[in-house]
Amino acid sequence: MKQLLVFVLLAVFNSAANAQLNLVPNSSFEDTVYCPFSLRQIDACEHWLNFGNSPDYFNACSNPAFAVPNSQFGYQYAHSGNAYAGAIFYRRPNTPVGPNYREYIGVKLLSKLVIGQKYYVSFFVVNGGLLNDAIANNKIGLKLYTVNFDSSSPPPLLNTSTLFTDSIIIDTLNWTKISGSFIADSTYEYLSIGNFFNDSFTDTIEILPFFTNGYYYIDDVCLSTDSIYNETWTGIHHQIKDEFVIYIYPNPSNGFLSVESPLRIDNYSIYNIQGQLINEVKVNKAFSFEINLSNNANGMYLLQIQSTKGISNHKIILTH
Repeated sequence: MKQLLVFVLLAVFNSAANAQLNLVPNSSFEDTVYCPFSLRQIDACEHWLNFGNSPDYFNACSNPAFAVPNSQFGYQYAHSGNAYAGAIFYRRPNTPVGPNYREYIGVKLLSKLVIGQKYYVSFFVVNGGLLNDAIANNKIGLKLYTVNFDSSSPPPLLNTSTLFTDSIIIDTLNWTKISGSFIADSTYEYLSIGNFFNDSFTDTIEILPFFTNGYYYIDDVCLSTDSIYNETWTGIHHQIKDEFVIYIYPNPSNGFLSVESPLRIDNYSIYNIQGQLINEVKVNKAFSFEINLSNNANGMYLLQIQSTKGISNHKIILTH
Protein backbone atom coordinates (compact mmCIF):
# COMPACT_ATOMS: atom_id res chain seq x y z
CA MET A 1 0.00 0.00 0.00
CA LYS A 2 2.85 2.37 0.84
CA GLN A 3 4.50 1.75 -2.55
CA LEU A 4 1.18 2.50 -4.27
CA LEU A 5 0.82 5.77 -2.34
CA VAL A 6 4.35 6.84 -3.31
CA PHE A 7 3.57 6.08 -6.96
CA VAL A 8 0.39 8.16 -6.81
CA LEU A 9 2.26 11.04 -5.18
CA LEU A 10 4.95 10.98 -7.84
CA ALA A 11 2.27 11.08 -10.54
CA VAL A 12 0.63 14.06 -8.84
CA PHE A 13 4.00 15.84 -8.56
CA ASN A 14 4.66 15.35 -12.25
CA SER A 15 1.17 16.53 -13.17
CA ALA A 16 1.39 19.59 -10.91
CA ALA A 17 4.73 20.54 -12.42
CA ASN A 18 2.98 21.13 -15.75
CA ALA A 19 0.14 23.22 -14.33
CA GLN A 20 1.88 26.38 -13.15
CA LEU A 21 -0.19 29.42 -12.46
CA ASN A 22 -0.63 32.33 -14.83
CA LEU A 23 -0.67 35.39 -12.59
CA VAL A 24 -2.65 37.47 -15.13
CA PRO A 25 -6.42 37.33 -14.54
CA ASN A 26 -8.68 37.21 -17.60
CA SER A 27 -5.49 36.80 -19.61
CA SER A 28 -7.31 36.31 -22.91
CA PHE A 29 -9.76 39.23 -22.43
CA GLU A 30 -12.78 36.92 -22.70
CA ASP A 31 -14.68 37.87 -19.55
CA THR A 32 -16.67 41.09 -19.70
CA VAL A 33 -18.19 43.57 -17.29
CA TYR A 34 -20.37 44.67 -20.22
CA CYS A 35 -20.16 44.37 -24.00
CA PRO A 36 -18.23 47.30 -25.50
CA PHE A 37 -20.31 49.68 -27.62
CA SER A 38 -17.84 52.51 -28.20
CA LEU A 39 -14.15 53.43 -28.23
CA ARG A 40 -12.11 53.81 -25.01
CA GLN A 41 -13.92 51.03 -23.14
CA ILE A 42 -11.16 48.75 -21.88
CA ASP A 43 -13.03 48.93 -18.56
CA ALA A 44 -15.66 46.69 -20.20
CA CYS A 45 -13.11 43.87 -19.95
CA GLU A 46 -13.10 42.28 -16.50
CA HIS A 47 -9.93 43.01 -14.44
CA TRP A 48 -8.29 45.13 -17.16
CA LEU A 49 -7.65 48.82 -16.55
CA ASN A 50 -7.02 51.99 -18.51
CA PHE A 51 -3.38 52.80 -17.71
CA GLY A 52 -3.16 55.81 -20.00
CA ASN A 53 -5.27 57.82 -22.47
CA SER A 54 -7.89 55.75 -24.34
CA PRO A 55 -7.23 52.04 -25.10
CA ASP A 56 -10.05 50.01 -26.66
CA TYR A 57 -11.77 46.66 -26.18
CA PHE A 58 -13.25 44.35 -28.82
CA ASN A 59 -15.50 41.35 -28.16
CA ALA A 60 -17.73 39.15 -30.29
CA CYS A 61 -20.64 40.06 -28.00
CA SER A 62 -20.48 43.70 -29.17
CA ASN A 63 -22.30 45.53 -31.96
CA PRO A 64 -20.60 45.32 -35.40
CA ALA A 65 -18.47 48.41 -34.75
CA PHE A 66 -16.52 46.71 -31.93
CA ALA A 67 -17.05 43.03 -32.57
CA VAL A 68 -14.58 40.23 -33.28
CA PRO A 69 -13.50 39.37 -35.92
CA ASN A 70 -15.24 42.19 -37.84
CA SER A 71 -15.22 45.74 -36.48
CA GLN A 72 -15.19 49.30 -37.78
CA PHE A 73 -11.37 49.07 -37.86
CA GLY A 74 -11.22 46.01 -40.10
CA TYR A 75 -11.25 42.22 -39.94
CA GLN A 76 -9.07 40.42 -37.37
CA TYR A 77 -9.57 37.10 -35.58
CA ALA A 78 -8.53 36.88 -31.94
CA HIS A 79 -5.40 34.91 -31.21
CA SER A 80 -7.66 32.72 -29.07
CA GLY A 81 -11.28 33.02 -28.06
CA ASN A 82 -13.45 35.95 -29.11
CA ALA A 83 -11.89 39.10 -27.68
CA TYR A 84 -8.81 41.31 -27.55
CA ALA A 85 -7.66 44.79 -26.53
CA GLY A 86 -6.43 47.58 -28.82
CA ALA A 87 -4.14 50.56 -28.25
CA ILE A 88 -2.03 53.22 -29.98
CA PHE A 89 1.67 52.52 -29.36
CA TYR A 90 2.93 55.41 -31.51
CA ARG A 91 1.49 58.64 -32.96
CA ARG A 92 3.15 61.10 -35.28
CA PRO A 93 4.64 63.90 -33.17
CA ASN A 94 3.18 66.65 -35.40
CA THR A 95 -0.43 65.78 -34.53
CA PRO A 96 -2.47 68.11 -32.26
CA VAL A 97 -1.64 66.02 -29.17
CA GLY A 98 2.08 66.52 -29.81
CA PRO A 99 4.95 64.03 -29.41
CA ASN A 100 5.13 60.87 -27.31
CA TYR A 101 1.42 60.07 -27.28
CA ARG A 102 0.84 56.51 -26.02
CA GLU A 103 -2.04 54.33 -24.86
CA TYR A 104 -1.65 51.62 -22.21
CA ILE A 105 -3.65 48.76 -20.79
CA GLY A 106 -2.98 47.44 -17.29
CA VAL A 107 -4.07 44.72 -14.89
CA LYS A 108 -3.62 43.89 -11.21
CA LEU A 109 -1.85 40.55 -10.84
CA LEU A 110 -3.36 37.73 -8.84
CA SER A 111 -0.54 38.04 -6.32
CA LYS A 112 2.47 40.28 -5.77
CA LEU A 113 5.75 39.16 -7.27
CA VAL A 114 8.46 37.75 -5.01
CA ILE A 115 11.80 39.55 -4.94
CA GLY A 116 14.55 37.34 -6.36
CA GLN A 117 12.11 34.99 -8.13
CA LYS A 118 12.55 34.45 -11.88
CA TYR A 119 9.42 35.00 -13.96
CA TYR A 120 8.56 34.32 -17.60
CA VAL A 121 6.24 36.63 -19.54
CA SER A 122 4.64 36.72 -22.97
CA PHE A 123 1.82 38.28 -24.95
CA PHE A 124 0.63 38.40 -28.56
CA VAL A 125 0.18 41.45 -30.80
CA VAL A 126 -0.84 42.14 -34.39
CA ASN A 127 -0.72 45.41 -36.33
CA GLY A 128 -4.15 47.01 -36.57
CA GLY A 129 -3.92 47.31 -40.34
CA LEU A 130 -4.78 49.92 -42.91
CA LEU A 131 -8.11 51.00 -41.43
CA ASN A 132 -6.46 51.56 -38.06
CA ASP A 133 -3.78 53.97 -39.36
CA ALA A 134 -0.95 52.37 -41.27
CA ILE A 135 2.18 52.86 -39.20
CA ALA A 136 4.24 50.02 -37.70
CA ASN A 137 6.64 50.52 -34.79
CA ASN A 138 8.98 48.69 -32.45
CA LYS A 139 9.52 48.99 -28.68
CA ILE A 140 6.20 47.26 -27.98
CA GLY A 141 6.59 45.84 -24.51
CA LEU A 142 5.45 45.01 -21.02
CA LYS A 143 6.33 46.70 -17.76
CA LEU A 144 5.70 45.85 -14.09
CA TYR A 145 4.73 48.41 -11.43
CA THR A 146 3.97 48.59 -7.73
CA VAL A 147 1.26 51.20 -8.38
CA ASN A 148 -1.50 51.64 -10.93
CA PHE A 149 -2.06 54.45 -13.44
CA ASP A 150 -5.16 55.86 -15.11
CA SER A 151 -6.36 57.63 -18.25
CA SER A 152 -5.24 61.07 -17.10
CA SER A 153 -1.80 60.06 -15.78
CA PRO A 154 -0.12 57.36 -17.90
CA PRO A 155 3.22 55.80 -16.93
CA PRO A 156 6.23 58.10 -17.41
CA LEU A 157 8.37 57.45 -20.50
CA LEU A 158 11.66 56.37 -18.93
CA ASN A 159 12.93 54.52 -22.03
CA THR A 160 13.10 51.23 -20.11
CA SER A 161 10.78 48.26 -20.00
CA THR A 162 10.65 44.84 -18.35
CA LEU A 163 10.21 43.28 -21.80
CA PHE A 164 10.13 44.83 -25.27
CA THR A 165 10.94 44.05 -28.89
CA ASP A 166 13.38 45.94 -31.12
CA SER A 167 11.67 44.44 -34.19
CA ILE A 168 9.14 46.59 -36.02
CA ILE A 169 5.95 44.51 -36.08
CA ILE A 170 4.37 45.10 -39.46
CA ASP A 171 2.25 41.93 -39.85
CA THR A 172 -1.45 42.80 -40.08
CA LEU A 173 -2.65 39.19 -40.35
CA ASN A 174 -0.63 36.87 -38.09
CA TRP A 175 -0.19 37.34 -34.37
CA THR A 176 3.39 37.87 -33.12
CA LYS A 177 4.46 36.53 -29.73
CA ILE A 178 6.67 38.74 -27.55
CA SER A 179 8.31 36.67 -24.82
CA GLY A 180 11.09 36.91 -22.25
CA SER A 181 12.08 36.55 -18.59
CA PHE A 182 13.22 38.66 -15.66
CA ILE A 183 14.11 38.40 -11.98
CA ALA A 184 11.78 40.44 -9.79
CA ASP A 185 13.56 43.27 -7.95
CA SER A 186 10.41 44.51 -6.24
CA THR A 187 7.02 43.25 -5.08
CA TYR A 188 5.34 44.28 -8.33
CA GLU A 189 1.55 44.13 -8.32
CA TYR A 190 0.53 45.60 -11.70
CA LEU A 191 1.36 44.72 -15.29
CA SER A 192 1.05 47.15 -18.20
CA ILE A 193 1.42 46.72 -21.98
CA GLY A 194 2.39 49.51 -24.38
CA ASN A 195 5.39 51.43 -25.69
CA PHE A 196 7.43 52.80 -22.78
CA PHE A 197 10.00 54.60 -24.97
CA ASN A 198 9.74 58.12 -26.36
CA ASP A 199 9.65 58.98 -30.06
CA SER A 200 13.41 59.40 -30.39
CA PHE A 201 13.92 55.78 -29.25
CA THR A 202 11.08 54.34 -31.36
CA ASP A 203 11.59 53.22 -34.96
CA THR A 204 8.67 53.24 -37.41
CA ILE A 205 7.69 52.14 -40.90
CA GLU A 206 4.88 53.65 -42.97
CA ILE A 207 2.70 50.91 -44.39
CA LEU A 208 0.96 53.67 -46.34
CA PRO A 209 1.91 57.37 -46.38
CA PHE A 210 0.03 60.13 -44.58
CA PHE A 211 -1.27 57.95 -41.78
CA THR A 212 -1.00 58.89 -38.11
CA ASN A 213 -0.99 56.00 -35.64
CA GLY A 214 0.77 52.76 -34.87
CA TYR A 215 -2.21 50.79 -33.58
CA TYR A 216 -2.05 47.19 -32.31
CA TYR A 217 -4.35 44.51 -30.99
CA ILE A 218 -3.26 42.59 -27.85
CA ASP A 219 -4.24 39.09 -26.72
CA ASP A 220 -3.24 36.17 -24.46
CA VAL A 221 -0.98 37.61 -21.76
CA CYS A 222 1.01 35.27 -19.52
CA LEU A 223 3.21 35.74 -16.46
CA SER A 224 4.43 32.54 -14.80
CA THR A 225 7.29 31.08 -12.79
CA ASP A 226 7.44 28.16 -15.24
CA SER A 227 9.38 28.64 -18.48
CA ILE A 228 7.74 25.73 -20.30
CA TYR A 229 4.26 26.90 -19.33
CA ASN A 230 5.02 30.37 -20.67
CA GLU A 231 6.63 29.02 -23.84
CA THR A 232 3.65 26.79 -24.66
CA TRP A 233 1.02 29.35 -23.64
CA THR A 234 -1.66 29.64 -26.31
CA GLY A 235 -4.54 31.27 -24.47
CA ILE A 236 -6.58 28.07 -24.20
CA HIS A 237 -5.86 28.08 -20.47
CA HIS A 238 -8.20 31.03 -19.97
CA GLN A 239 -11.00 28.45 -19.90
CA ILE A 240 -9.79 27.48 -16.42
CA LYS A 241 -11.62 30.17 -14.50
CA ASP A 242 -9.83 32.06 -11.78
CA GLU A 243 -12.48 31.20 -9.21
CA PHE A 244 -11.48 27.51 -9.39
CA VAL A 245 -7.79 28.17 -8.71
CA ILE A 246 -5.91 28.05 -5.40
CA TYR A 247 -2.87 30.34 -5.27
CA ILE A 248 0.24 29.20 -3.37
CA TYR A 249 3.30 31.44 -3.15
CA PRO A 250 6.25 31.71 -3.08
CA ASN A 251 6.99 28.33 -4.62
CA PRO A 252 9.85 27.30 -4.38
CA SER A 253 9.77 28.51 -0.78
CA ASN A 254 12.14 29.02 2.12
CA GLY A 255 9.58 27.33 4.35
CA PHE A 256 6.89 30.00 4.68
CA LEU A 257 4.02 29.82 2.19
CA SER A 258 0.85 31.83 1.69
CA VAL A 259 -2.34 30.22 0.39
CA GLU A 260 -5.19 32.27 -1.09
CA SER A 261 -8.39 31.22 -2.82
CA PRO A 262 -11.84 32.56 -3.71
CA LEU A 263 -13.00 29.17 -2.38
CA ARG A 264 -13.44 28.37 1.29
CA ILE A 265 -10.82 25.88 2.47
CA ASP A 266 -11.63 23.35 5.20
CA ASN A 267 -8.25 21.72 5.83
CA TYR A 268 -4.91 20.83 4.31
CA SER A 269 -2.40 17.98 4.58
CA ILE A 270 1.34 17.81 3.85
CA TYR A 271 3.01 14.61 2.56
CA ASN A 272 6.68 13.96 1.85
CA ILE A 273 7.98 12.18 -1.25
CA GLN A 274 7.80 8.83 0.57
CA GLY A 275 4.05 9.29 1.02
CA GLN A 276 4.26 9.92 4.76
CA LEU A 277 1.75 12.33 6.31
CA ILE A 278 3.72 15.18 7.90
CA ASN A 279 0.95 17.47 9.04
CA GLU A 280 -2.81 17.89 8.85
CA VAL A 281 -4.48 21.18 9.78
CA LYS A 282 -8.08 22.40 9.91
CA VAL A 283 -8.41 26.04 8.79
CA ASN A 284 -12.15 26.48 9.38
CA LYS A 285 -13.36 27.51 5.92
CA ALA A 286 -10.70 30.19 5.49
CA PHE A 287 -10.05 32.09 2.25
CA SER A 288 -6.37 32.52 3.11
CA PHE A 289 -3.81 31.16 5.56
CA GLU A 290 -0.08 30.68 6.11
CA ILE A 291 1.92 27.43 6.19
CA ASN A 292 5.17 27.13 8.16
CA LEU A 293 7.49 24.36 6.94
CA SER A 294 10.70 26.05 8.03
CA ASN A 295 11.64 23.07 10.20
CA ASN A 296 11.33 20.60 7.34
CA ALA A 297 14.21 19.49 5.13
CA ASN A 298 14.71 20.82 1.62
CA GLY A 299 12.96 18.87 -1.09
CA MET A 300 9.62 18.19 -2.75
CA TYR A 301 6.35 17.84 -0.86
CA LEU A 302 2.68 17.37 -1.66
CA LEU A 303 0.15 19.89 -0.35
CA GLN A 304 -3.37 18.43 -0.42
CA ILE A 305 -6.17 20.96 0.06
CA GLN A 306 -9.83 20.24 0.83
CA SER A 307 -12.02 23.10 -0.41
CA THR A 308 -15.68 23.59 -1.25
CA LYS A 309 -14.88 22.34 -4.79
CA GLY A 310 -13.25 19.13 -3.54
CA ILE A 311 -9.66 17.98 -3.12
CA SER A 312 -6.76 19.52 -5.04
CA ASN A 313 -3.08 18.52 -4.99
CA HIS A 314 -0.14 20.90 -5.33
CA LYS A 315 3.60 20.33 -5.61
CA ILE A 316 5.68 22.52 -3.30
CA ILE A 317 9.47 22.76 -3.11
CA LEU A 318 11.49 23.84 -0.06
CA THR A 319 14.86 25.53 -0.60
CA HIS A 320 16.12 26.97 2.69
